[in-house]
Amino acid sequence: MAFLHWFGLHPISAFWFTFKTWIWSWVPSVQHLTSRSPIKDVEKGDMQTSSVKETSPEIHNANAKAYDYVIDAKGEFLAGGTTGIVELLDDGTALKSVLPGENMESNIMNIAKEASIYRRLGPHERLIQLLGHSEDGLVLEYMEKGNLKAYLLANSSIPTDLRLKWASQVAEAVQLLHNSRIIHCDIKPSNLLLTEALDIKIIDFAGSSVDGSRPSACEGTRFYLPRDWREQPTVATDLFALGSTIYQIFQGTSPYAEIPSDEVERLFTQKEFPDVSGIVCGDIIKKCWLSQIASAGDVRKAIHHIIDKLNC
Repeated sequence: MAFLHWFGLHPISAFWFTFKTWIWSWVPSVQHLTSRSPIKDVEKGDMQTSSVKETSPEIHNANAKAYDYVIDAKGEFLAGGTTGIVELLDDGTALKSVLPGENMESNIMNIAKEASIYRRLGPHERLIQLLGHSEDGLVLEYMEKGNLKAYLLANSSIPTDLRLKWASQVAEAVQLLHNSRIIHCDIKPSNLLLTEALDIKIIDFAGSSVDGSRPSACEGTRFYLPRDWREQPTVATDLFALGSTIYQIFQGTSPYAEIPSDEVERLFTQKEFPDVSGIVCGDIIKKCWLSQIASAGDVRKAIHHIIDKLNC
C-alpha cells in the first residue's frame, strides 16, 4: 500500500476494493452552511462555502450519520478526506477526485477552487505541479516520499540542518500563499510533501480562504489560534499553525501531543505553551504562537539568521 496519508488528508472511513469499485463508508464530520457562487467566480474570491464549528476548534462528530457511497476506482488508493479521495494512477500521477454524497456540490467547488489556487500561484518549487483539471478532478504530481508527518514518525535521527531547511521552506511556502491573498487554513506536517531530495512542497488548498472568502477548512486544536470560530482566518492564524508545524519539525510530535484536546485548547487560550527553550527555533515558534511576528517572510529571515550563526 502506498502512503496512506500521502496527500495530507486523514482517512475518515472504512473502504474496501472489489473488482473496479471502492465501497466507501464515510462519516461526515462537518455540517455545511453554504452560500455558493458559480465556479467561474472562485478566482475572484467569491467562494462562500464554510463549515460549522461547534464550541471548540475540534471537529465533533458524535451525532454524525454514516453514509455508503460507491466510487469507481481509477488507481491505487492513497488517501481520503471530507472533500475528495486521492489515487495513484498507472501513469505515475495522482488524481484527487470529488467525494460524492450530500456535500458533493460543495466538494466540486472546493476542488475547483484548489485548481484556481494552483493556477494563481503558478509553478513554484514549494508546490507540486497541477497537471490537469477536469470533471474527474485534479491530476497532480506524485511525491513518492510521502508527507512530512509520516517521515518524522519514521525517522528519529534527523540532522538539525535538515530540520532547519524544512522550517525555512515551510515558511517560504506560507509566504508564497500570503503574497497572493491566500490563507491556507490547515498548515500542518501532513499537508507538506517531500521530494526525493527531501525538499518541502505544500498541498491541500481545497479548504483555503482566497481574497477573504470564507474557508471550508480549519486547523486542528494543536495548530489553532484560539478565537471565536466565526472569525475569518488571517495571516496570524496561519502563522500560529506555522509555529506548531515548526515545533513538530524539531520535536517529532505536535504541541502537547500527550494531553487531551480540550485541555490543549484551554492552555492555548491562556497562552500557556510547551517549553521551547531547548529548541534551536524556540524563540521563533513562541513568537508565532503569541502573534508577535508579522509574516512568514519574517519567520524565514529569522531561521536563516540561525542558520548563518550555526555555519560561522
